Amino acid sequence: MSDKVTFSLITVNGLLDSINPCAIGVLAASVAILFSLGNYRAHILRFGCFYILATYVTYLLIGLGILRAVHLFGIHNFFGWASAIALILMGFWHLKKGSACIIPKKTPKEATILAGIVFGVLVGICEFPCSGGIYLATVGLLGIEETFWSGLLYLLWYNLMFVLPLIALFAFAWNLTAARAISRLVGAFGTKARLASSAAMIAIGALLLLWLIFR
Repeated sequence: MSDKVTFSLITVNGLLDSINPCAIGVLAASVAILFSLGNYRAHILRFGCFYILATYVTYLLIGLGILRAVHLFGIHNFFGWASAIALILMGFWHLKKGSACIIPKKTPKEATILAGIVFGVLVGICEFPCSGGIYLATVGLLGIEETFWSGLLYLLWYNLMFVLPLIALFAFAWNLTAARAISRLVGAFGTKARLASSAAMIAIGALLLLWLIFR
């Protein structure tokens, strides 16, 4: 697989992985509540930056841990097949049972750095069972096609695509009215986002299986 194709695939997968109501819903709700409590906008910005950074780092470390295990134990082909099958099964599971994501129920009372980091870490961990099937397949592909260090570079880019909607959302959620509107929008289209994510999981898993068979 050429570098251009791999880069395009990583970019698309990262954006598809970001289509879930978990992280976006938590951030929109948190910003709305923080504004209603009268926090200064500089504090809101600080909270959002550390929330997004913590989500990015947490999700990146999960991927790096899997990629390292693949290279360390030399299970590239096995993991490729296993991740493709797991991705398809996860897609059908989400279609039937709904999201496995468990997001924090309590929102922070103050826009502190610690609150942003804690929320980001929790959401990063909880998002993996929610939409991590695409991530799993991507790491499986990188384990087969790339060295650990080139895979690391691709994962850095993948996770930037993953948090890109959060960055855009935070820019739009800079005022209370917008934040509340986005929260309602996320709730209204949460099911559609789940269905889109499930369909993407099944399609990517099937394509990965075909690629493994005919490569």
